[in-house]
Amino acid sequence: MNAVTQTESHTTQIFSAMIEILTSSGLGKEKCGLRKSDKRYDQTRYEELAIAMNKKGFSNRAGEPLNRNTLKQIVHRVSKNKVLFESFRPDWDKFRDTHSTQETTSNNHKNGCLVCGSVVHNKDKKLCSSDCVKVYQEHKDAPHDSKFPTIFHQIQYEESFSKLN
Repeated sequence: MNAVTQTESHTTQIFSAMIEILTSSGLGKEKCGLRKSDKRYDQTRYEELAIAMNKKGFSNRAGEPLNRNTLKQIVHRVSKNKVLFESFRPDWDKFRDTHSTQETTSNNHKNGCLVCGSVVHNKDKKLCSSDCVKVYQEHKDAPHDSKFPTIFHQIQYEESFSKLN
């Protein structure tokens, strides 16, 4: 096996494990230490995922422990291959009912992020992370009903309205 194929194989293996760990943790099938109630955020950080993967015996190509930069590079590599990236997309329907049953931090000022729906702990903010800010900036001018400031506000309203019916 040549070096390029080994790199691609290792990248795919690590990315697959990342998806599996995140999925099983998100569905509550396995406790990986990713959701900590004392944290101010609901999104898993690369560093937390790297720690969980190191505990399971994963390592980088040099045999060293994984770190957040390694995982970011792997995500970047896989995302360049759209077909491969899409093949790892989880079945989001499995997650529909899990968020409401999982305990997070208690704070009366929590709002849902306009982009991803995660908890936003600062009552003055509408987005949870810099990644969501980027997505928001890219799509805020998408066609939408004029009674909403952005497409994200419209989607949030429609989702909350559909839950009532």
